[in-house]
Amino acid sequence: MTTDTAEIKINGISVNIEDILSLTFSDSAGVKSDKISLKVMPNFKKPKPLDKIEVTLKSYYQGTIKEELNCGLFYTMNISRTNNKSLSFSGTGIEYNDRQKEKLSFHYSNTKLSSIVKIISDKLSLKMNFKMDDIEIKSLNQTDESYINFLHRLAKDYNCLFSIKDNYLFFVDKDYKDIPIKDISVIDCSSSNIKHSHKTFYKSCEASWHDINTSKTKKVTFGNGTPILKIKGAFINENDAMTKAKAKLKSVNKGTVSGSLSLKGIRVYAGTKVNLVNTYNKEDDGIYSVISCSHSFSRANGWTTNIEIEN
Repeated sequence: MTTDTAEIKINGISVNIEDILSLTFSDSAGVKSDKISLKVMPNFKKPKPLDKIEVTLKSYYQGTIKEELNCGLFYTMNISRTNNKSLSFSGTGIEYNDRQKEKLSFHYSNTKLSSIVKIISDKLSLKMNFKMDDIEIKSLNQTDESYINFLHRLAKDYNCLFSIKDNYLFFVDKDYKDIPIKDISVIDCSSSNIKHSHKTFYKSCEASWHDINTSKTKKVTFGNGTPILKIKGAFINENDAMTKAKAKLKSVNKGTVSGSLSLKGIRVYAGTKVNLVNTYNKEDDGIYSVISCSHSFSRANGWTTNIEIEN
């Protein structure tokens, strides 16, 4: 028999699970911060703004932990009492502080992408998890732009996944082979929806830019054949244009299959992957990226997980 529970602390003090009516943890990659929402008994001691919330979800099978998810740390941001009775509050991921959203300007030159990410992670007092083929950066500007938006822009340019989780700054190639993969059987899902979308599949990508040294328009092409995706940009040199053309081609050719899954609580985060099996006639079996997910807990329904995926 499976039993679920949630371990919750506010400012380091454990909360009685009997006081929790419902809990939802929303996990996203990129510029969106993780969020936690709780609805509690009316007599629950009302938290204060910026109180720290810690949450861990656990599922036991015959007394042994089957699944465990550390949701992380959160700052209490919104507190409300409805009809002079119902009390609820929510928190935002503690990693997303004001320093990370402050608009700044920097110039990076003659360096590598990993070095830029390391500089920013150090400034934000975060550990770095960089997993991709490194890229030479000749010149790059961060102009009146927050660290969060700057990293999101870089991740988009190079077809990477950027997120901040549990005091780590993750900057990972979406196709990196060592990204954690969770096996999910569609048979175990309480609901599932797999959607196929028609889109143009490009076989090559052409990048063009104006070379200020020669005053000429230059072009490079990654891939072979038609149709050709054509992009323009302020590319620094041929290598930069080729790298971004490669990343853009990979990016636009993804996402032809997307879907949503609902099932009993499992340890899965946005930015990881799932191996979906036992779909009808195995037609949609395969590896998918987790775009976002939410985890809910209540004493009545236990721990449940909802996942948004795409290939």
